Amino acid sequence: MLIVNSICGNVFQSNRLAEKLELAKSNGTLRRLLLSRIEMEKARLRKETEDGFEVGLEFESGTKIRHGDIVSENLEFIMVEQASEKVITIKFKGYVSSDLFLFLGHTIGNRHKPISVQVDGSISFPINDDSELDLFKKLFHEVIHKIDLVVEEKIFAPNDNMNAHGH
Repeated sequence: MLIVNSICGNVFQSNRLAEKLELAKSNGTLRRLLLSRIEMEKARLRKETEDGFEVGLEFESGTKIRHGDIVSENLEFIMVEQASEKVITIKFKGYVSSDLFLFLGHTIGNRHKPISVQVDGSISFPINDDSELDLFKKLFHEVIHKIDLVVEEKIFAPNDNMNAHGH
């Protein structure tokens, strides 16, 4: 088992690591460590890569793992890949008042959901099951004519300081 104590960098932010990733892909030495968003919040974790190589993550408290992080680049080239999950995205049909944002934020917050606000103003949050779409349609019944709710399977990353916890 390989014990990892630090993150080497992220392939989406480092050209050097992106080049090493392509080399590892081409020569068959890339190992992918698939983690859920919840697993990525842990400072200590024991997990196997997709090909069965055991990795122990032992980071300082507060270290944040992100999709595309490289946790080993020397003997083993190991990249963290975040597992996709079901996400509801709220898209707005027209003018968005501060009252509407407040209502949506309050309702989502009461369900203890982390959120991500996109550049286009849309709001995304993860769900556990498709049935939650019906729940949020009921919760948003007062404003449903002003929004579209879209369920999709994708990698979800909450905005900084917008992560919530379940009970």
